[in-house]
This record gives sequence, structure tokens and C-alpha cells, in this order.
Amino acid sequence: MCIVAFLYKKSQTFYKMFSHHKGIAMTQYYFANWKTYQSLASVKKFLKDAKLYQDIDKDKNDLILGIASSYEHLYYVKKSLQKSSVLIGAQDCSHHSQGAYTGQVSVACLAELGINFSIIGHSEARSMLMQSHEVIALKCKMLLAASIIPIICIGESLAEYNQGITFQALHEQLEAILEILQSYTGSTSIFIAYEPLYAIGTGIVPEKKALQNVFYFLQSLIEQFPIAKNVMFLYGGSVSSLSISQLQGIDGLSGFLIGKSSIDFQELKKIVESK
Repeated sequence: MCIVAFLYKKSQTFYKMFSHHKGIAMTQYYFANWKTYQSLASVKKFLKDAKLYQDIDKDKNDLILGIASSYEHLYYVKKSLQKSSVLIGAQDCSHHSQGAYTGQVSVACLAELGINFSIIGHSEARSMLMQSHEVIALKCKMLLAASIIPIICIGESLAEYNQGITFQALHEQLEAILEILQSYTGSTSIFIAYEPLYAIGTGIVPEKKALQNVFYFLQSLIEQFPIAKNVMFLYGGSVSSLSISQLQGIDGLSGFLIGKSSIDFQELKKIVESK
């Protein structure tokens, strides 16, 4: 029996264990990935409209918001929100520690800024920048060494989905990272964000049952490691105020990675308050 088939069987065990589980009140995470949609002027407007340090934080102990701005806005956003509990993150990082790597930003530089998290392995970076699974795993290792939370993005293509090899595709993307997690003994949180490629920016949202099966499968991959308690799961892909109700109530899901819908504060607020 191949490893993916074996883990699929284990995921069905998770399903039987938790399919009738109503859930306990848990912290929900909402990570905004601003991509390159924001200018400094629009960032300032967002923060002014939001008054994040008052509106988002107030009386919401079960909610954590994170914002991944572009590199040039990181310092400004970090400084503006220093009195809040909002997590500030980067959209990627270099797998090089230092050197002649024009245009790249090292993990050490992010740590120096006091950055809380970094997205890695986003499908746009994987495809446009030709980032391999091994490179993404190295970034994960470097982030953990710097006590920066990695948000590891994975997801299958429409062709892989139609061929019925979703689990295989996800396992291949995570294999090098799982090797790192196997020996990791730290306490830094780790997020795995499932973003099916055909759902990103298209308005397509997978059926809830299909999503639940994916998250049971991912849990079955991680539960064998001692640091399983550090690992949480996110969903990303056309998350909006219109789709959020379809995505709630999925066992094992700790929150969402939100793209274009997160650049407008009122839209983001609707998503967050739908909880």
C-alpha cells in the first residue's frame, strides 16, 4: 500500500472520530495577504478606516488578525500597529541567509524588524519564481530557527483535482517540510494553508465535504509528529464575505488566508465578524 493511500485511510479514521463533533470555542486566525494591491496611500487609508488598534482588538480574545504587507510597507504597518495584538508578516522570504542576492529579503532582516510571520510556498511564488519544494522547506527551517511563524501554502491544480490525485499532490509539496518537522523541537506555531489553485481569485469555493476530507488528510500527516500541537490549518482561495459562511464549521480548521478581499477594511471586517 502506498503512503498516500495509507494516510488516506488514517484520514477516514479522523472523519469517524470527529464528524459529529460540535467543536470547542477556539482561537480563529485571519491572515490578510495584501499581495501587491496596496500603495502607501491605500495602506494609510486602511489603517485610518480600521483604527485596528481599537476596533479589531477590543473584546475579541478568540480572534487573531495578521497582515502580510509588501516589504516596503512592513516597517510602517508594524510601527502603526505596535500597540495592538495584530500580527505583522511578510509575503515571502529568501532561502539565503545573506550575500549577493539582489531583490531578496533575508529571514534575519525580517527578524530585525520584529516580524511575526511569513507566508512561504504561495502558488504565485512557486510558479512565477520557480520555487521548488526543497527551497520552500529550507525557508521553513530558517523561519523556525528565527522563531518566526511560517505559513506554508499548498494546493493542487485543477488538472490534479480532476485526476483524483489531490492527496498525492499535497503530500509531494509537504514531503521535504515533514522531514524538518520530524526533528523540530521548538515551540513556534506553524500554519499549513490549503489553497487549491483553481480557487485562488476565481470565486470558486470547493464543496465543504471535499475540504473536510483534505483537512482530515493533513491532520493524519501531522499527528505522528511530537510538534503536532504546534501545527494549525488555514484555508485560502476566494475567501470573501460572500463565501465565508460556506467555509465555517470545518473540523480542524483554525482560520483563513485572505487575498484581495482583505485590502478593503469593511470587507475584511465582514469576514472577521461572520464568526
